[in-house]
Amino acid sequence: MKYLYLFTFLVSIHLSFSQGFKVEGEVKDSTNNTSLSYANVLLRTAGDSTFRTDITDKDGRFKLSNVPAGNYTLSISFVGFKPYNQSLLVEKKDLDLGTIWLKESATNLEDHTIEGEAVEMFVKEDTLEYNAAAFTVTEGSELEELLKKMPGMDIKDGVITVNGKRIEKILVDGKPFFNIDIATMLRELPADLVKKIQVIDQKSEEAQFTGHDDGQRTPVMNIVSKPEKKKGYFGSMRGTLSPPGRYDFGGSISYMKGNNRYTINGSINNLNSESGSSIRLPVGFSSSDISRIMMSEMGNSSGIGSHKNLAASIASDISEKLELSTSLRWSNDNSYSQSDISREYIQASDEGRVYNEQSERERNNTNVTASISAIYKPSKKDQITFSQSFSSATMLTSSWKKGETILNDRLLNSTDNRSYMENDRKGYNTRLAWRHKFSREGRTFSLDFANSNFKSEGADSIKSENIFTDGNIQEQIFDQVSAPDDLALTRSISMTLTEKVGENSSFMLRYNNVMEEDSNKELLFDFNEQNQAYTELDPIRSSQFKLTNQENNLTANYSIRLEGLNISPRFTYKHLSLNNDQVYPREADTRNTFKGLNPGISLYKTSEKGRQFQLNLSRSMTAPRAEQLQDVLDNSNPLFLRQGNPNLSSGFNNNLSMTYMVFNEENSSYSSIQLSANTSENATTNYTIVGNGSNGPPGLDLPVGVRYSRPINISGAKNLNMSVSTSRKAFKEKLNIGYGLSFDYSYDPQYLNELLQFSETMAYSMNFSIRSDFSEKITLHTNIMPRFSTVRNSSPEEPNSEFFSWTGMANARWTVAEEFYITSNLGYSYNGGVSNLGSFDRLIWSASLGKKILKKKLDINIMANDILKQASDQDRSISAEYIENSSTLLLRQIFRFTINYRFSKFG
Repeated sequence: MKYLYLFTFLVSIHLSFSQGFKVEGEVKDSTNNTSLSYANVLLRTAGDSTFRTDITDKDGRFKLSNVPAGNYTLSISFVGFKPYNQSLLVEKKDLDLGTIWLKESATNLEDHTIEGEAVEMFVKEDTLEYNAAAFTVTEGSELEELLKKMPGMDIKDGVITVNGKRIEKILVDGKPFFNIDIATMLRELPADLVKKIQVIDQKSEEAQFTGHDDGQRTPVMNIVSKPEKKKGYFGSMRGTLSPPGRYDFGGSISYMKGNNRYTINGSINNLNSESGSSIRLPVGFSSSDISRIMMSEMGNSSGIGSHKNLAASIASDISEKLELSTSLRWSNDNSYSQSDISREYIQASDEGRVYNEQSERERNNTNVTASISAIYKPSKKDQITFSQSFSSATMLTSSWKKGETILNDRLLNSTDNRSYMENDRKGYNTRLAWRHKFSREGRTFSLDFANSNFKSEGADSIKSENIFTDGNIQEQIFDQVSAPDDLALTRSISMTLTEKVGENSSFMLRYNNVMEEDSNKELLFDFNEQNQAYTELDPIRSSQFKLTNQENNLTANYSIRLEGLNISPRFTYKHLSLNNDQVYPREADTRNTFKGLNPGISLYKTSEKGRQFQLNLSRSMTAPRAEQLQDVLDNSNPLFLRQGNPNLSSGFNNNLSMTYMVFNEENSSYSSIQLSANTSENATTNYTIVGNGSNGPPGLDLPVGVRYSRPINISGAKNLNMSVSTSRKAFKEKLNIGYGLSFDYSYDPQYLNELLQFSETMAYSMNFSIRSDFSEKITLHTNIMPRFSTVRNSSPEEPNSEFFSWTGMANARWTVAEEFYITSNLGYSYNGGVSNLGSFDRLIWSASLGKKILKKKLDINIMANDILKQASDQDRSISAEYIENSSTLLLRQIFRFTINYRFSKFG
């Protein structure tokens, strides 16, 4: 009932809030007749104090609400355009200013030297803005090098985070540029294209159209280009040789004119340059496919790989009413890896147990994806969105692993396992949406339909020899093949109605229906010695089922805006029906129904003083996945057997997230506080049995020492993360110093041998960084992060496990003379020993010499990479059962010779 009281209270707030008028309009480029997204809009009083602010949306529109009668000055600014000012008299009615045209500034920034110190960044409502002119990068640098110098920015493996928020997409002047990936954009966009970087908590597409703020925010980065570089082309060609026999060649060319963008890029390398270790899955892989693929990848996260890629993308505004974009991509990844893991079990019933494993894997993936999307606006009140995508993928994986379990320094069991997996998959995905605004302000209706169809087939084989030193079962030999066949269909439809309740509040009602159907057949056959063929069906490990999922959701959402504060409570009722018609491993026809009410509330607060506050509190229902419901026995590693559970029920997650950031323009300092917490009810976790020769589940002989697990429901898991960070100038503003503290806590319960066990982990960490541009010729960046962790298990007899780890890095660049430069990159990581698992560390040092010629367009570089030969993917992970050290051998190439040529022409 408390949620109902809160909802009733919020609905009534608008009745007592003072009424005002609305000022709205549209901002466009007078030269190209294109909308100007993210232009700054200020409404000042007669005393020249700021009264209202806004930023234009992707269509260039702005809306200032609840403006009292009076005299005002409207100011609109956008980089590269002359400021716009207009006197306004607000009285008696709302003001629709229509289209406001901004004229381009005639000043060419390349022809002028601007003296004085540029302001690094400032906060304006929901936008954090960086001034690119305040950060020094060498001529010819790419976007990634510029972003790395900006406070609060972190880039790793093509992923950008800003003050802890992960950037989901990048725009250029408010429009998508690359429909490929962020990593490509970081590498290909030139730094000297950028005037400023805006980090925006963007509202959902539906909220932007309807005006109803549903509380959803997506962190988006918008790159505002320099005015003189809004039309033209740019690109690069690169080549790297690394003896013996390693190479990396690639290039790209892009053209932009207003809202029209075209790009082509391609590459070929065997230097792991394109995330050769990642699992590339086309859209629409079914849960059974993902389960098989992930099992083949476990313990083999990295390696030595080659990559080929060719892609093209077009985005164009055909007219004021029609936007069109299309992309085509072909890629091939081939990788080889060797991995070692050492796992020590921490629960009392596992005392003295250690598992060691060595593995190898070869993988070859080929993907082709194509997509086309269109946005059509037949009128100001209607919008039609259509998208169609197609994907085709071929995946080949062969692997070998050898594992052994040691109990009190004695061999308990071992496995020697080889497997092969082949999968061919094709599919498509279609989406059609229509949104309509009625004549009454705030009343809208949206209809959204989506359809997907994916078909896959392949061949799997497994051969393993397994030895057990105790019990009746001394040896198991598997030699099996299968031909998995899967068809996945999905249909969804949603209807949304919004209604304006008052001047500052609105209401949304949405109904969503989803139907999913997954038909899977994977029969395993044993090798028959008599006829020398695979003819003996293994019914226990075979799978054949048809799973139908019917989901209905009804969501009510209310939004109220009060002087920079947006409050959005919501209620979602979810009803899920799962029908499972199963033939193997046993005949079953089960019907499961899950339902529940999921409330939530979002608060978003901004201020003119550089403060942002965001709070989300939600409760969500989680239903079991298809592979968790199928009681198929997975013997991909016979020492670790897994089986589904058709009796699983739904669970609930309670989530809290909070972010507070404050920025001081006077000293260019910022501070942030972040908090996230999660508790679960009836969550899905593991029920594990360690075989003793007689405790196997019904129908299965479990050898001594083999671990058997299946999912069950359990409550009590919880996680907490708190972090505080700040950054400020020092030493006459020559240094930017950042430091922070964080705390992590997790509690993970599970059942082990029918007893409830848990592990409780706490970690304390610090972060200290220094960034300095001593001059245009010398730059330095260092970062140190120590971390102390404790792990407590459920046995009072067992002591806590404690270990210390820390990472550090230092990057330096020195331009000696006439564009001759030296760089040095040093990275160190250390993980202290815990119990019987020893400590490990690595020191990676790379250095380079380079020279820029041909007006700084051609960069010739010689790099000594991994000089100390310590490159390895070492990691430590913790679960409720064990602490694990893992290590994967990576490519060690010492010398690399690189030529990189960048070209551009703007105007």
